Amino acid sequence: MVEFALRFFNPPALQYYRDVKLLHAYHPDYGVSLQPNESRFVRHYSGAWEGRFTTNSLGQRGKKEPDPDVSKLLCLGDSMVMGFGVSDEDTFCSQLDGLELSGEKYQTLNIGVDAYGSLGAAKRLEDMTNQLTKVKEVLFFISPNDFTMPEVLRNQGILPDDETDALHENDLVWKRNFHIQFEATRISFFLQALKLGYEQTKVQITISQASARTEIQSLFTNPLRYIKESFSRTPKKPICNLTKSETENQICPEPSLASEFPCTDKPSSPESLPPLPDVTIAAYERMIALSKTKNFKLTPVFLPMQMEEIFCYAKGKYSPLGNYSIQAEFFWEKKKIDTIKLIPYVKKMCGAPFQTKTGKIRKAGIKDYFIPGDGHLTKIGNRWVSDALKQELRKGIR
Repeated sequence: MVEFALRFFNPPALQYYRDVKLLHAYHPDYGVSLQPNESRFVRHYSGAWEGRFTTNSLGQRGKKEPDPDVSKLLCLGDSMVMGFGVSDEDTFCSQLDGLELSGEKYQTLNIGVDAYGSLGAAKRLEDMTNQLTKVKEVLFFISPNDFTMPEVLRNQGILPDDETDALHENDLVWKRNFHIQFEATRISFFLQALKLGYEQTKVQITISQASARTEIQSLFTNPLRYIKESFSRTPKKPICNLTKSETENQICPEPSLASEFPCTDKPSSPESLPPLPDVTIAAYERMIALSKTKNFKLTPVFLPMQMEEIFCYAKGKYSPLGNYSIQAEFFWEKKKIDTIKLIPYVKKMCGAPFQTKTGKIRKAGIKDYFIPGDGHLTKIGNRWVSDALKQELRKGIR
């Protein structure tokens, strides 16, 4: 009865998760891929975004099929690359299609899948290049979630993707159970609702436990301060370093509200940061070996995916949340492999004209490039990335 009731009333939040679920398929090697020949109009339950999501016969984002006679550029990465938040034609990878490099036109294919870490990306790349011809360029977008996680999130039980993959890589029982629950929740509304509810409950319990530990620690560390802060709190002042003229124009830079991630004057040195995890290094080595075997150019790309990185850079400073790129870039430099960094293009965000949903033309601020509360790129955000990549790819590095 519950199953029929859920299907009949079709709650918007559950329908969103159903649509996203049905876009995906189980893959025996790397867990999750995209369902081939799928087409769905996905609408976020909060109204934050909506768009048409289609896949071709190989389970790649977009309906265009690979042309065996045309040189190819592949976009590899997670949900930011796959393009949650916009329709097929608005993803930055789609906008690169037909790019001409050194007099040769390229077909661009999007092989990104959400929630991949480095190991999943390496396996996905192997799978796709075995099914494609004339692959000449691969842009690999490195995510901060691959091998780093802020302590505030780690305390909530959220691990980097590479750590999670390392835990499950050789766990046959976990893989069998994952396959069963994946297929079961594809079939049943009720089972998917139960799974979502269970996951949300786990997160809330972890948050509550972490909060309680912090409270107890504060009480015993400094009782007087704890009592004062608990019963005599003054309102927090907004974090804003804007001048009066900047406030009036309200273009860029906008104030960051994440006080737990303050800007620093200088970036960290690679030697001061932890080395990359073994599973991450192994995945990178796997990609490098594949690029040599298949004879394509592998280019790691650092796309600023966190607001704090962009806010700090716009103010002439640095965010510790960008340390992941310093760690990874240090590895690629030692391998003498060129990388692309898009953070310098932040200056082009401020004041760029764009059309709003109501049809009005106005100047963009940094926040207009990301979906509020979601973090994925908007249409103007995807266009910013594609424009920056075109400039980088045409610089003659290849």
